[in-house]
Amino acid sequence: KVVLSVFASPYALNSFLFVNNFNAVLISYQNSEISQEMTSQAIFGGFGIKGKLPVSTKHYPLNYGIETNKIRLEYSIPEEFGVNESDLYKIDSLANNAISEESTPGCQILIAKESKIIFNKSYGHHTYSNKKKVDNSDIYDLASITKISATIPLLMKMVDDGKLNIDNTLGMYLDLDTSNKSELVVRDILAHQARLKSWISFYNSTLDDDTINGVKILRDTLYSSTESVIYPYKVADDIYLHFSYPDSILNIIKYSELRENEGYKYSDLGYYLFKEIIEEHYSNELNQLTSDYFYEKLGMENLGYLPLDRIEKRRIIPTEQDYLYRSQLIKGYVHDQGAAMLGGVGGHAGVFSNANDLAKIMQMYLNYGEYGGERYISEETVKEFTKCQFCNNDNRRGAGFDKPADEGGPTCNCVSHTSFGHTGFTGTIAWADPETELIYIFLSNRIYPDANNMKLLKMDIRTNIMQEIYNHFGN
Repeated sequence: KVVLSVFASPYALNSFLFVNNFNAVLISYQNSEISQEMTSQAIFGGFGIKGKLPVSTKHYPLNYGIETNKIRLEYSIPEEFGVNESDLYKIDSLANNAISEESTPGCQILIAKESKIIFNKSYGHHTYSNKKKVDNSDIYDLASITKISATIPLLMKMVDDGKLNIDNTLGMYLDLDTSNKSELVVRDILAHQARLKSWISFYNSTLDDDTINGVKILRDTLYSSTESVIYPYKVADDIYLHFSYPDSILNIIKYSELRENEGYKYSDLGYYLFKEIIEEHYSNELNQLTSDYFYEKLGMENLGYLPLDRIEKRRIIPTEQDYLYRSQLIKGYVHDQGAAMLGGVGGHAGVFSNANDLAKIMQMYLNYGEYGGERYISEETVKEFTKCQFCNNDNRRGAGFDKPADEGGPTCNCVSHTSFGHTGFTGTIAWADPETELIYIFLSNRIYPDANNMKLLKMDIRTNIMQEIYNHFGN
């Protein structure tokens, strides 16, 4: 569609012989920077248009105009909510202190209130060498936020389409033969109380006992330095995994022991199986499905799997210097080893994004499944997945989403019990609160250069920033 935007008075329209070949005409009155910015937001639905022509023109009568509704995130300033930008200095201070204490080389912080992005800043550098500053367009490995930005929206779509009932057993959707996973209930898996092991070190069984400088080497029958039909799964630079191994991972999960304790225990393993369910149902790969059904329509240019296929490498934030498995700096490849062994596309990890794009999917959830004038998920399904599933069982979790804990947990005590989100191992959090209409996103690479760096957690950086946000906007 073609929109004619006139940065002048309505009388400028009189110089046009025809205007009916445009889909719309927008009068912006003056050619200033703010007019250009607000016009672009209006065209794309950042806010509604209500104006009428104050004069008659050759093509339109007095008081003519069309009205549009706000359908997307708007870019605004804290002052719109009675907060001076200078009042948010403590957020800057907390971020800069985290960097100076080397809890992370850099980070991005975003705040949205009532569907308006009012704070979107980057701090620090890609690494501690301080050579490249973090920019708002740079992307981070989201780690487990992948669950709510890829797998969960597709599962919700399957629920809406009548293809999935989360109160059914896993065996109704996957051929699990004699596996003890067949009778596990999908809702229990989503809420992390299905007795699954928290984690399995799949890569360890692909290493030889032989070592170089004390580090085990990759088994040459399972890995190749060049891509081929036999070795199609790219794990990192010059490392390709044998085509059969993803099936081996699934079999390891299918026949792994279940925990005796039936209570809450966070686990990634169910998301390997969810990936299989989704891909079998749609006969397509998870990365393509998320792009087709959500990311492209939501206007996400940065969020997605396999960033090296679509993003300039200079914009990708590195994660860990991997000495145990891939023997290289991990940049543009998923940090999680299990997801890497699936070629970078896991149900539990693998998505990269900047804060701005991630805010769009969080706003879609706050809108109960709608964004940009299009409905992606039904309101009923969003509410079902984002509510606490087993609160009476000492389990705070939603269906895929994390929820606030009574004490501790991923949030400050300031958030509402209707709020939801997720954290990521790499040092990330995305959180949305329906009661305050707040979105908070913090992205970092706290595991650079070593995943054993726990300073970000011990200093409570993400939670302290959240508390400061609620001090100003939590009403």
